[in-house]
Amino acid sequence: MTGINTKNRRRRKAKNDEIPEWMVTFADMMTLLLTFFVLILSFSTTDVQRYKNVAEALQTSFGLQDLNPLSIIPADNPPQNENIIEPIKPHESTDSEESEEENQLDSIGNRLETNFTDEIEKGVIIVERDEDHIIIRFPDESAFTSGSDYLEPAVVPVLQKVGQLISEYEMFTIVGGHTDDQPINTERFRSNWDLSAARAVSVAHELTWLTDLEEEFLYVVGNADARPLVPNDTVENRIKNRRVEILLIERPDKTERDVYQGIQQSPLLR
Repeated sequence: MTGINTKNRRRRKAKNDEIPEWMVTFADMMTLLLTFFVLILSFSTTDVQRYKNVAEALQTSFGLQDLNPLSIIPADNPPQNENIIEPIKPHESTDSEESEEENQLDSIGNRLETNFTDEIEKGVIIVERDEDHIIIRFPDESAFTSGSDYLEPAVVPVLQKVGQLISEYEMFTIVGGHTDDQPINTERFRSNWDLSAARAVSVAHELTWLTDLEEEFLYVVGNADARPLVPNDTVENRIKNRRVEILLIERPDKTERDVYQGIQQSPLLR
């Protein structure tokens, strides 16, 4: 009998050894980890009642009956029935912000009127603009001596400053020379066409001298007396018609066709 009892104890012991005791602890830990990750996953779309139910179940499992299940939820920022991470909405510009944004023509026009206040007051340059163009006009008496294409020394630094300013913007730049209707025929100039073109070239040279003005978008035009500002019927009117103009047209929105139309229309911009 003793031998039989010993064999039964060995069999029972062998059966117990088939399931190690640490497996029980391991299974409990894995169950808790699974519960923990399920809880974390639920945070992405948390709802207060659902969170409360899960928290109460967890506190019962862990024996923490005194723990308030909602105590870890900030009172001033309760969970909402929506995603915690909200999509970033594009900023909608208001009318006031749009009005503050200047286009290139407005910007360069304002800077010309601000930076060349003294020159404008003295009549060295005249700045005129509308919604599509800016004209910087140099009257004949401030820029050239009679019948000459040599610039007056006082106007040279002004032209270089203008060229530097224009080079900061994307502009078509058209330099046009104009004369009155009095004919000219000298050793240097055969006609007013020659004189007006030579004066425009002199201004163009100074605009590009020591500046980054893109010559690809620079046009030089001799108009002679073909595009007067006023009728050439008085001495005063002839003086007004003798001038060099810099016509600016914004490049991104315009084409070369617009440039040629602007040359035709420039006397009307006054």
